[in-house]
Amino acid sequence: MAALLVLFVLALVFGLSMGLGVGWLAIVPLLALLAVAAWTVVVFAAGRTPSQVVRRTPRRTELLGPGGPDDPDRTT
Repeated sequence: MAALLVLFVLALVFGLSMGLGVGWLAIVPLLALLAVAAWTVVVFAAGRTPSQVVRRTPRRTELLGPGGPDDPDRTT
């Protein structure tokens, strides 16, 4: 859903910039589109889905604060 919204906004900016004669402004959405395309190619080439990448991320413990009961550096 978010990707569709981003693509819609980029298409809207691109269309308005071309319609208003500000062709140089169309470079920004074009570069964004190329970046998304390159990222997609890299993701598919790696053979991993985004959910697999998230699952492999190590979970960080959330400490209650310095010196708290779950602080690994607590001295007492």
